[in-house]
Amino acid sequence: MSAAGPIPPPRIVAWEVTRSCPLACRHCRSAARRAPYADELSRGECMKVIDALAALGRPTLILTGGEPLLRTDLFEIIDHAREAGLRVAVATCGALLTDETASRLVASGVGQVSVSVDGSTAETHDAFRGTEGAFDAAVRGVEAARRNGLAVQINTTATRLNRDDLPAILDLSLSLGATCFNPFLLVPTGRAKGLSEQSLSADEYETTLQWLADQQGRPDIEIRVTCAPHYQRILRQRGLAEAGDDRPSGGCLGGKSFVFISHRGVVQICGFLDVACGDLRRERFDLRRIWETSDVLRRVRDVDGYGGACGCCEYRRVCGGCRARAYAATGDYLAEEPLCAYRPEAGDAEAALEEADRRLLAVIQAGFPVAARPFDVLAERLRGEPQAIVDRIGRLKAAGIIRRLGPVFDSRRLAYVSTLVAARVPAERLEDVAAHVSATEGVTHNYERRGTYNLWFTLTARSEEEIEGALGALRRETGIEDFHSLPAETVYKIRVQFDLGEDVGADETAPPPSPAEAPHLDESQKRLVRAIQNGLPLVPEPFAAVAKRAGWATEAVLEQIRSWLGSGVVRRFGAVVAHRRLGFAANGMAVFCLPEGRVDAVGRRLAERPEVTHCYRRRPLADFPYNLYAMVHGGSEARVVALLERLAGEVNLPDWDVLFSVREFKKSPMRYFAEPAAP
Repeated sequence: MSAAGPIPPPRIVAWEVTRSCPLACRHCRSAARRAPYADELSRGECMKVIDALAALGRPTLILTGGEPLLRTDLFEIIDHAREAGLRVAVATCGALLTDETASRLVASGVGQVSVSVDGSTAETHDAFRGTEGAFDAAVRGVEAARRNGLAVQINTTATRLNRDDLPAILDLSLSLGATCFNPFLLVPTGRAKGLSEQSLSADEYETTLQWLADQQGRPDIEIRVTCAPHYQRILRQRGLAEAGDDRPSGGCLGGKSFVFISHRGVVQICGFLDVACGDLRRERFDLRRIWETSDVLRRVRDVDGYGGACGCCEYRRVCGGCRARAYAATGDYLAEEPLCAYRPEAGDAEAALEEADRRLLAVIQAGFPVAARPFDVLAERLRGEPQAIVDRIGRLKAAGIIRRLGPVFDSRRLAYVSTLVAARVPAERLEDVAAHVSATEGVTHNYERRGTYNLWFTLTARSEEEIEGALGALRRETGIEDFHSLPAETVYKIRVQFDLGEDVGADETAPPPSPAEAPHLDESQKRLVRAIQNGLPLVPEPFAAVAKRAGWATEAVLEQIRSWLGSGVVRRFGAVVAHRRLGFAANGMAVFCLPEGRVDAVGRRLAERPEVTHCYRRRPLADFPYNLYAMVHGGSEARVVALLERLAGEVNLPDWDVLFSVREFKKSPMRYFAEPAAP
């Protein structure tokens, strides 16, 4: 496989600059002690870490521990980080945060510190922190930070010991002038393994997170939650975040936009998951190499490959479950989150997909009967009752498994032209540009994909001139010049039909189309296209309802659709399904760079594979030399890659890549022959 597209650098790095700490907290992930630790990174090595971070992408750097203020060269580290352009924050227990250290932090360019407070009183906090006087020291530290102009975030580890105290801790945070309240949900590592009886249950987690969601949007303090990625699911369920927003803004960011560096230079996805991704010393402080090539990081990024409920949950891209808790509970960091009470809809839908559902879906994907009473035909074939078939299709539509039941038109046979457009958009502008694209007439599919060209969309119009006009308008509106039209030069396959393990025999309703030219459609035929393109109603005689809308006789509608199927105007008449809801979670656009003389043979070979839904020859770009494209769907990215590696070996394809979809900005059917809007 050729090199994959660039992996975005981490946005946040937490660096344990020392493991030494004056406290003995009951929940400490590293079981830290006051004594010095052997083999910690030296001052010179710390400077190399800073240089590696700056070379990787200038993430926000959180200096943590242990207690980072115990490190005598901490301010030299901060100064070098600030000179390298890094934003720096410091996480402290507060005991060493005085007016002198707070003013030095401000002078070094640090804008924020976080201080841990685990109880609203000295009694509760000190018992948890294992040191008498810890509460008073933390409060004095916060007050010193505020006096000297530092913003303060209060961190609280939530357990059964202090769950009922959280409202009082929040009130204390407000009284101390904190700008953010950030509860952490306990991860049973280090000393916290001995707190298993105090760890919240899944239901208690849910109740606690629901209470925190009640506090969202407060004008007086920001609420953040850490080590509870399912909080992002709760925010979306309650409408406090966009339901369709798949950005991993606060779920498990480990390995995706966050990474942890230990006091000895070992890289981990987070401080709570003690599984090494690489060693900076051994890799000569090449953090980029570790970030981009670590097998642990690669596996963690493939959320579709997670086990159990996490792998099929519809919130997996914004949540992902806690990988460290999964590891602590099972020894497998890809296992499902053990303390999440939610049962995913995708998992329920898949579990509820009875054998009768699967057979029905297999049949109506292949070809829905074009008959006066089609549900009678289906009932006879499936040995059921017509109304039961109608009810079952209705349930599958309501569950989002069937998107539409109707024709899939061939744009070319309707005298339309279409193209695939590749765009290269700066990451910080992607959403804005994607919104312009999605609003463009004729754009039906719009995806973010991994790679240098990170925005891919289909555009259909009545002429090449309209295509170029739309792309020209997008260039002017967005200021982005890199929109490249890649129309299909040869089509080897277009067949979006997913294998559900049911042998339904040959597709009797859709004979192969003839190579005839696009027929001329008169106004009456265009009216029929408009009447049927949105799908059939679920009534005993759906074509009669379509005929009434179009002003046709029912038998004439049936004859016309059969004729269009025969000529290829309609490629397929059947169910359009939501592939993710059927377990085909990974959507990969495989691209191949082939000698001109091999493209046709390889294209036909790939088209034979049931996992391949589309296969085209397209022109290469100067910096994207691929000339054969194939859409491949599978249960996970790893499975798609494994299939492609096998195919590449079978037909000797040394130069290929696969661009997986990251986000779906738009997916809708094309509306042909749209009538002009009324004035």
